[in-house]
Amino acid sequence: MNAIFSLFAGPLGVLMRWIYQLIPSYFVALLIFTVLTRLILFPLSIKNQKSQADRARLAPRLERIQKKYAQDRQKAMMKQQELYEKEGVKMTGGCLPMLVQMLVLFSVIAVIYKPVTYIQNVDSKYIDTCIEVAVDNMDAKTDKDKISQMKNKQSYYRELYLFDEIKDNREEMIDALVEKHEISLGKAADVVDGIDKIGDEFSIFGISLLEVPTEYGIKPNWLWIIVLASGLSAFFSGQLSMHYTKAAMSMEQQQAGGCNNAMMYMMPLMSLIFSFTVPAGVAVYWTFSNLLAMVQTVILNAMWNPAKIRAQAEAEYAERRRKRREDKERLKAARLAEQAAWQEEENKARARAKGDITQKKAAASTATPAELPQETVDHIPEDTVDDTVEEE
Repeated sequence: MNAIFSLFAGPLGVLMRWIYQLIPSYFVALLIFTVLTRLILFPLSIKNQKSQADRARLAPRLERIQKKYAQDRQKAMMKQQELYEKEGVKMTGGCLPMLVQMLVLFSVIAVIYKPVTYIQNVDSKYIDTCIEVAVDNMDAKTDKDKISQMKNKQSYYRELYLFDEIKDNREEMIDALVEKHEISLGKAADVVDGIDKIGDEFSIFGISLLEVPTEYGIKPNWLWIIVLASGLSAFFSGQLSMHYTKAAMSMEQQQAGGCNNAMMYMMPLMSLIFSFTVPAGVAVYWTFSNLLAMVQTVILNAMWNPAKIRAQAEAEYAERRRKRREDKERLKAARLAEQAAWQEEENKARARAKGDITQKKAAASTATPAELPQETVDHIPEDTVDDTVEEE
């Protein structure tokens, strides 16, 4: 994992070094650095916002699918997937920007933890030599933990602890660099003085932003103000984001959003706790980043507002449903009219047929035998034949 962060920390360190060379103030450089990293990530933020807008557009139909297949979750998931594919929306569209932002955040932490490596661009072998000299002159009993951290090349604290020791061991470090790496005295002095300088300049109002707020226990100090600013900015940024998110939810979703409400308070709390355990520069970066995130949230929601898109989608969906109901009613009315016409014709046909039969029966009952057809006469019973006919 450290290798991944180091991969991102390299170019971020170059960016920070370039800004720091133009403006030799770590605080101002960190502000500009945060703005630039936010601008670099802005296209991903736009993509994330568009994904939220797409999901808000499909929300009315997704909710109806969930209600329709509430007893069959597998069927509901299949229908949702079909809808996403039909509309060209990716279910994981918002994951990539978040992952990249997390990678950048931890890479920034790596840059701030190792300013000598990434910002001052000092060769690692020179850093190791200076640390070896510092460790040799430290008390093995009282500085046991500190020595352990400085000897561990994977530790983030080794460069931060070096700043505390460099003034007391300047001459010895210069001599060690000259002897071990065969460089000139002037170059060795530039290396040591450069490390010392960056340690001094990474401060504001005399407060070093390379120090960890809890390094000296839980005793309150001025660094706590930076930590509290980080936590509060994270809280207000989360509140603003949740405001826009809730506006795009249905009432049922808002009422059932207990988990989201818990996360809204949990994330700033974790940010606050985390800021106590890292150099204050990280909390400064986080504070600037949260403030910029609030501005970005307002801008992106003005461009693609999920709540408005959802309301428009619901109106369009309701209009389509109304038109389908009207079409069904017209079709039903047309079928009923057609059936009535057919029934009327059928009744007329039956009436005509019944009328013909009635006329035939009436004619048959009034006709004389001579007038009847021969087959009719043959079927007349004998007792109904007139005697005069038989006599003739």
